[in-house]
Amino acid sequence: MKKQTQKTEYFFVDESGDPIFYNKYGKLIIGDEGVSKTLILGFIKTDDPRSIRLALAKLRDEISKDAYLKDIPSIKKSLVAFHAKDDTPEVKEKVFRLIKDLNFSAEIYVGRKIPDMFNKKYERKEYKFYDDLVSKLFENKLHTSSNNEIYFAVRGSTVRQQPLENAIIQAKLKFEKIFNRAVNTKGLLNIIFLMTRCLIKDTAKIAGKK
Repeated sequence: MKKQTQKTEYFFVDESGDPIFYNKYGKLIIGDEGVSKTLILGFIKTDDPRSIRLALAKLRDEISKDAYLKDIPSIKKSLVAFHAKDDTPEVKEKVFRLIKDLNFSAEIYVGRKIPDMFNKKYERKEYKFYDDLVSKLFENKLHTSSNNEIYFAVRGSTVRQQPLENAIIQAKLKFEKIFNRAVNTKGLLNIIFLMTRCLIKDTAKIAGKK
């Protein structure tokens, strides 16, 4: 088990898919058009978001001056934020070659949509399904640093903040129960919502200003 270090770790959380099981009439619609079969939650973790922000900003500047790329319509979006859905293959390659050497790690948790479990365990409540995945995602992740800042890229609202904070607390308590070890961290509940769907968008920009 890793020992705790006196530093701040930044977690940038994003999702793919949705927590939808039923439509408003109670019909099961998993796998229908626009409704995913799984809900995927993941994060990137780094103790140096500023270096990531600067590296991405430098790449955007290079692309803006690239005679071959600059007039492609989608480049306007890429110069705001990189996103696999919108970027051209040339831009995707440049981003891949850059991020493979950046200082971060990534973890992903995949939740399968099982109707019986959803009905019984989560009482047909989408937010309970979502929050349980959040808790599992962070279950063994908050004990290695003295300070943690968690940024959610989606589902941002004051109504949702408290349940998500509770999900993080449950992850902490479960770790303490299993390993009989207290998690002492100052910024455990420093949770910020970012209204963007791009995981590495300027999430690093927000936390990287020092």
